[in-house]
Amino acid sequence: MKRLLVLAGAGALISFSAYAQPAYPDHPIRLVVGFAAGGSTDLVARIVANKVGTLLGQSVVVENRAGAGGTIASDAVAKSKADGYTLLFGTSSHAINATLYKRLPYDPVNDLVPVSVVASVPMVLAVSPAVKANTAKELVDDIKKNPGKYSYGSAGKGSALHMAVELLKYQEHLDVIHVPYRGASQAIQSVISGDIQFITDAISTAAPMVQSGRLKALAVTTSARSTVLPNVPTMKEAGFPNYEASIWNMVMVPRGTPASVIEKLSAALQTTVKDPEVRQRMAKIGVEPVVDSTPGKAAQFVQAETRRWADVIKAGNIQPD
Repeated sequence: MKRLLVLAGAGALISFSAYAQPAYPDHPIRLVVGFAAGGSTDLVARIVANKVGTLLGQSVVVENRAGAGGTIASDAVAKSKADGYTLLFGTSSHAINATLYKRLPYDPVNDLVPVSVVASVPMVLAVSPAVKANTAKELVDDIKKNPGKYSYGSAGKGSALHMAVELLKYQEHLDVIHVPYRGASQAIQSVISGDIQFITDAISTAAPMVQSGRLKALAVTTSARSTVLPNVPTMKEAGFPNYEASIWNMVMVPRGTPASVIEKLSAALQTTVKDPEVRQRMAKIGVEPVVDSTPGKAAQFVQAETRRWADVIKAGNIQPD
């Protein structure tokens, strides 16, 4: 009888412990962004955070920790408690940095777990109005005829803007000069002024310059045309069937985060990107929502992207600043 009472008491404790375990989430969540406030990544993060917070019944607070191509934010999240309350709003830089930096303070493959890809930001290949080329093919052909005479700008070595041109350079064997700037806005101004000849930039920030005539758009870098610049062909339409690049956004969590939490976050994110209001807000800034990205699909995607950019980085012997 005494043993039965002890077992019953232990069972009651286990039952009470399970019952007392707070449901996730029971307090605000941090969404860490590795880039400055006001940029395209930050804007998308805030659109997503607002809706996910509503769905989960807790506020999702965006925290900007800019620097080192997103590695500062990634490191902070990788070393956070794996409880679902600190999330990373990762970008294509996560896949690029895995090869670009020989040493990172975290393991980009094992320390962060993909939850869902939520958005894809098309880029646009644009030139100074002074450049004669009116198509991407004409630009590439002229670069081949004049090796070393064309220069392009980016937001820094290893940035998505830099790597988009490096991919074209890798595929077409181009000899062009890279001019890194501290930010995309400075690079764009240099193209407009004619100091450099071309750039690939996020369509969300380049579109106003194209629409005003200060930049000449030759092609968008994604497989489908952009609703923001519907008359601009894709690179595939322009004669480059193997070319595709974008700035993607993915939510990630520290390794060890409970599977139940990951599944709940993923479900909320998938619902978010299907929401009409969210899709409308994304469309206004030229961002394409990515639907039905489960944790498994997201993991496969980031692995493929990491391998792809590794080939480009090694072939170009690209080194970080």
